[in-house]
Amino acid sequence: MKSPLLFPVQLRDKSIVVLDETLLPFKEEYITVTTLNEALLVLGEMKTRSLGQVLLFLYCCVLFERKVSIDEIVHRFKEKRPTFDFAVLGEILKIQIEQDLTVKQAVGNFVKGFDALRRARAKRLAEILPCPAHILTICNVNGELIYLYEELRKLNKPARFIVCETRPYLQGSRLTFWELRKNNICCTLICDSQAAGIMKAKGVNCVITGADRATIKGDVVNKIGTYSLARLARYFNIPFYPLTQYPRDIDVASIEIEERPKPEVFMYLDGDFSRIDALYPSFDITKAEFVTRCIELETYNEACRYQ
Repeated sequence: MKSPLLFPVQLRDKSIVVLDETLLPFKEEYITVTTLNEALLVLGEMKTRSLGQVLLFLYCCVLFERKVSIDEIVHRFKEKRPTFDFAVLGEILKIQIEQDLTVKQAVGNFVKGFDALRRARAKRLAEILPCPAHILTICNVNGELIYLYEELRKLNKPARFIVCETRPYLQGSRLTFWELRKNNICCTLICDSQAAGIMKAKGVNCVITGADRATIKGDVVNKIGTYSLARLARYFNIPFYPLTQYPRDIDVASIEIEERPKPEVFMYLDGDFSRIDALYPSFDITKAEFVTRCIELETYNEACRYQ
């Protein structure tokens, strides 16, 4: 199974090429990035998400290493997307560089290892999901559900995905749903507000989400709407599994939640909405008490075993 979302950002000789996810599923076009400011514009306009922003950060560290320090790139990226933990990526790179690796070598090792660990995580998750698996999902890491489906097939577990549209950017309908259908995987698209009704009708027996941030206590930060699903899942006694990586020993309340520009709430309507009030926090916080189990990525050192 393949999808351009598995590796939506690629490093070329003197540039970074980014799949413009805001144009999917209607157009498959790429943006060429040659400066740090161009990369930050791509990040700020949400041209790439989840794994894409990780790859964009890492490849900027390679492409601009002679002009900008890793710490400065961390700072600039965090200004644009404060909720995501770019600092941990910078720390991983600096540790590897101290072991006599170049930035390019460290990034190459990380990308290969990270993908191998995602596959390993999908295998572990497939083993604990019910049979058949009726999976409700919102805002996952690119390609993660494809890997999960492959592992479920190996276990002869039939699977069906119920995909929340994911307001207001509609990543669920434009990206997740598109990616699953592109690989002929059984999936159904729903409005975000339909989740409770489907759970009540027993159309879901597990919930899987991504996680932009996580704490060692098991709290997670993910796309807005994740918290609602966690509370609903607890009420209907449905297991809730966020896919996490690099948890921090921090108070979840200290994580800054990114506030997107208000007009983006109206982005799929014609007209000028600049003077109309709206509220758009990009993420929400789900405390550990509503999490059945975090499905963690192994550590970077474990990733190196896959090289």
